Amino acid sequence: MSQPGLEQPSRSLRRSREQPRCSHVVTFLMASGRHGAQRSRLLRQEAPGDAYSQAFEEYYKVQQIVAEDSWHEFLETLRRPMPVVVRINRTKPHWKDLHEAFARDLRWLPLSWFPHAWECEAQDYDDALRSQCSSLNKAYSLRFQESASLLPPLLLKIQPGDLVLDLCAAPGSKTLECIELMREAETTEDAGVIIANDADAERCFELLPLVVRKARHPGCAVVLGSAAKYPAQFHGPAEQLLYDRVLCDVPCSGDGTLRKRPQCWKTWSVDFAMTLHSKQLQILCRGLHLLKPGGRLVYSTCSLNPLENEAVVSAALARFGEDVVLVSEAAAEPVAAGLRIAKALKAWRVPPPEAEGGAYYHRWEEVPIAQRKPKGPICQSMFPSELSERAGEKCIRLNPHEIDGSGFFVAVFTKTLHRAFPLDIPRQPSLGSQIPWRARNQNNRYVLVSPESPDVRSIADFYGLQNVPEPLLAEYNTKAKLTQLNLVNSSLLRLLQSPLNCKGSPLLVSVGIPLFKLLDENFMTNINVQSRWRPALEGASLLAERMRKRRVLLAAEAMRQLLATRLLPMESLFLLAKKGDLEGLESCEEKLGGALVGALDGSFWAPCIITGKGLELYASTVELGDPKPTLLPTKMPEVLCQRPQYLILDKPSGLRTEDALRFAQLSSAAAQLVSRLDKETSGCLLVPLTESSAKLFTEQFAAAKVKKCYAALVLGESPVEGEVCAPLSLLEAGGGSRYKAFVDPAEGKAASSSYELLWHSKALGGCSLLLVYPKTGRTHQIRCHMAHIGHPLVGDGKYGAPMSAWCQRLPLHCLAIRCLGPQGEGSVSAFAPLPSDFQQILASLDDKTDWQSLVRERCLKT
Repeated sequence: MSQPGLEQPSRSLRRSREQPRCSHVVTFLMASGRHGAQRSRLLRQEAPGDAYSQAFEEYYKVQQIVAEDSWHEFLETLRRPMPVVVRINRTKPHWKDLHEAFARDLRWLPLSWFPHAWECEAQDYDDALRSQCSSLNKAYSLRFQESASLLPPLLLKIQPGDLVLDLCAAPGSKTLECIELMREAETTEDAGVIIANDADAERCFELLPLVVRKARHPGCAVVLGSAAKYPAQFHGPAEQLLYDRVLCDVPCSGDGTLRKRPQCWKTWSVDFAMTLHSKQLQILCRGLHLLKPGGRLVYSTCSLNPLENEAVVSAALARFGEDVVLVSEAAAEPVAAGLRIAKALKAWRVPPPEAEGGAYYHRWEEVPIAQRKPKGPICQSMFPSELSERAGEKCIRLNPHEIDGSGFFVAVFTKTLHRAFPLDIPRQPSLGSQIPWRARNQNNRYVLVSPESPDVRSIADFYGLQNVPEPLLAEYNTKAKLTQLNLVNSSLLRLLQSPLNCKGSPLLVSVGIPLFKLLDENFMTNINVQSRWRPALEGASLLAERMRKRRVLLAAEAMRQLLATRLLPMESLFLLAKKGDLEGLESCEEKLGGALVGALDGSFWAPCIITGKGLELYASTVELGDPKPTLLPTKMPEVLCQRPQYLILDKPSGLRTEDALRFAQLSSAAAQLVSRLDKETSGCLLVPLTESSAKLFTEQFAAAKVKKCYAALVLGESPVEGEVCAPLSLLEAGGGSRYKAFVDPAEGKAASSSYELLWHSKALGGCSLLLVYPKTGRTHQIRCHMAHIGHPLVGDGKYGAPMSAWCQRLPLHCLAIRCLGPQGEGSVSAFAPLPSDFQQILASLDDKTDWQSLVRERCLKT
């Protein structure tokens, strides 16, 4: 239990949320004695032991990446779990419904500087919420993406019709963000192009296409190739194809992400970052060369290391001279919306190889020959130059402790002049309708196909396509068999047809939107099917607008049945049609083969096959998702008493006090906390809505004039009544709200609780229902006092009680509160009935007692 805010450890609210606390600091230390030993034992149990690296701390202290007075906060943030951040996909039909569900859920806070992104503290992200968000992510209704990584695509400022190159795209989150930002910028059709390139074959073939196809953009292609050697393309003999936007989110050491990869503390080494510097510089320079004059390039890493950040940027500026410049105030808009950024470094030092040790180097001239490239790992571009001052002013650092996220570095370039590309490498000859890019082998290729080709015409006739979408690329598999028809836009087609200035092109992995796919060879092989082409999931909604045949609509319940069973038998189809829950069955003309099945409102489409059995779903239900996605209903406070100057809420168990405050702030932006309840404690919570009432209630809490009554279920047979006067101190360990009170006669703060026995049972090992009246309001006061007298709350493992299978919540509930109201109101009081989950716990002990009446009568009488 926790009452007066003045008696809590100092804390601040981050956007109306509690700032997580340090992870291994112990407060109220005692010099010696058995209580000191108790603190040491508790600290050993709760402090993280692996989130430490002496080499990491020594290196970054030398580099001074954060101010000295922020160093401790910086380290402690790296040792805390990351908040969960999601962004809603606004291209989905029901995205507004999902947005409203997040807004109603007090566990989620909006990210102020990024529209429709939401953040949830790690301790609130339970298994049920994790499972649901994972399903929404697979269906692309939302996307997991930590807050810092949202910034680079945002700073590209993508415009309608832009050519965008993502040089290091895997795993694809930023590529998807780029596609969504492009769609928001475009007013008509999808006219822009996004090339998602990556050098990792496994991620490029297995992961990127799965991710990118979720966006269903006809201007998107996935390419496997070296970012540092990405080829130039030409529209003509002297006209090079250049990109409007280039994203260089380069491979890096990733030590800004230690919060989500704590195992990397053990393996951290500065040598790794030194091996990456040259590659990062090559990628950045290649991206700058491919950038159009007036275009934007964003260079980013999730590294804290200046050798991967400021050093790379300074070296690129030196190579390009006045042809490229850094953009000033590149993050002005997100900063104005609440994003906290830090200036980059203007000076840094270069370490010697770890194995050799020694002093850090200030200048290139200090480096021994044996440590210089090619013999050693150090190169001249790692050192600060006269350009570093300018770079430090205009580059951006995101510090973990300032954004409660990962560490990130971002630099935004623009180009003033493009230098001619050398033409000493022979360009490939034209291949006619075939795309001049390599694929997995010579058989695997992409060919431009006419809408009048026999394959396309047969598909159009079978599905009643009045206007065949174009341009279409026919995709031949590795066995030279035509298996798929993909829709691309004219801009992507022009790019793919432009000659490449290289001996061997990157591999083209996927292009555009798959519209139709050939049925599997082993499916319906013994049945005469007029067309073996089926609609693809990715193009389903686009095709549904154009198809006049084989387009079936289902009512919501019938659609749920299809998704659950994957088959609607033929007799069920006729019954549904008779009831009016199915439309369009006649358009299938009793022919077997592919079909599209959608919701009656046209917002959801799924590819299916009509077989002899009936209507069979032919898509992954995971990728399809829910027709109307939403979140599980969250627990909301109930208003027990509302006045212009205050609210009294009934806070449910499992809801943080800070989240209840957010609820109160819907009534008044001036709402603030003067007392708290533990997350698992339910009941009365007084929230003032004005400054004057906040002052009044704070003074009453401090003077112990606020009266409260709690219901508490404890272990053992309690005395009929009693009082516990035991001073308390507070241990803080492990971050977040992980406090633990303990009796501290020497230095603890005065704490007093009286109690009376309401009911006792010998069932399930014996337990007692008490009414407890705290006379002070220390953190966890009731929990600690009850444990101190040998009667801990049932299931309260923090205070020594064994886990309980029949008690799934902390059995502590604030039944009533009474204090003096604002001037003219007299006494303020409220009663919060026992919640249903608490009653269920009591009913498992005695299902004949009317617990609500018993508790209410005794509490109000007292």
